[in-house]
Amino acid sequence: MKRLVLLVLIVVASAALMLTSCTGVDSADSTPDTPETSSVTVEPTTEPSTILTTPAPTETEPDVSKYLFDEKIPIALMINNTASARPQSGLGQAKLIYQMMTEGRTTRLLMFTDVDEGVLGPVRSARPAYLDLVVQYNALYTYAGNGRVIEASPVNHLVRRVDALGAAGRLFYRMPHRKAPHNLYIKAESIYAFGEKRAPVELSEPLPGLMIREAFVQPDGGEEVARIEYRFNKPSESFRYDESKKMYTKYNGDVLLVDELTKEPVEVGNVFLIHVPHELMPNGVHIKIDWIGTGEALYFTGGKMYDVTWSKKSHSAPMVFELNGEKLVLNPGLTWIVVLDGQANRTVVFD
Repeated sequence: MKRLVLLVLIVVASAALMLTSCTGVDSADSTPDTPETSSVTVEPTTEPSTILTTPAPTETEPDVSKYLFDEKIPIALMINNTASARPQSGLGQAKLIYQMMTEGRTTRLLMFTDVDEGVLGPVRSARPAYLDLVVQYNALYTYAGNGRVIEASPVNHLVRRVDALGAAGRLFYRMPHRKAPHNLYIKAESIYAFGEKRAPVELSEPLPGLMIREAFVQPDGGEEVARIEYRFNKPSESFRYDESKKMYTKYNGDVLLVDELTKEPVEVGNVFLIHVPHELMPNGVHIKIDWIGTGEALYFTGGKMYDVTWSKKSHSAPMVFELNGEKLVLNPGLTWIVVLDGQANRTVVFD
């Protein structure tokens, strides 16, 4: 009987030991689940914390500016600006425009652009007063004749010519929708291909001169001005500020200036009015301007007007501007510089 009891106890003990062993296997099998589950939870938590500690570049980058022409030399076109020639092609993609008087108190536009392709024009003949502005950027001066007149310029030997009456003549063409001489056009890609045959057009480093911001910044101070009006001849011309776009639109009389191809208004981010003495060349016809030196100007951006100074150290040096003694950096958009003689300067009004 004692043996039987002992045997029963042994059997019960063995069964309990087996039960404990089975439970231990189940626990061991479930134990890895906890680290695996835990590691899955940790990974997403770690990744977002890394993202949050690395701010997006747009949030941390300081105000960025660059030179106006930093990839290739610009094209500088003599653009017809009479009523018969408007609207012109290419203004919407231009970076810099000088508006200057020629004969009979008409004006032409010296349009600087580095657009890769597209129709530009109408193109008109060269004028000597523009050459100091052309060579400041080593530009491809694109015009239609009058080459003998500009030979008197001290920088004539520096001019890279694309002349409709010269070797580049085959690149120009006339459009049927206007009468000559208001219908001569050329494509940007043709100009660059022609220029590349003589010297590189790609830049190894940016061209010194005007600098432009990537984002709009309103300079301190200034006087609020929403409309700028001036007159070389009839009708008057004006720039009108659009607060929603932080841009100016250009009017000739009450006619809005648009790009001929896109039909979109030409938007201007920076407007300058410069008054410089105008003289006549010995031929008694063409205007002469001495660009070397300094002078005062009015600068308009963001609906405000500022007194600035301009300077040009030599015939080929770039024109630069200063505001409160510091180099002015332009806001995004086209820069339009109106060069006024004494008579036009007296017509300037603001509101």
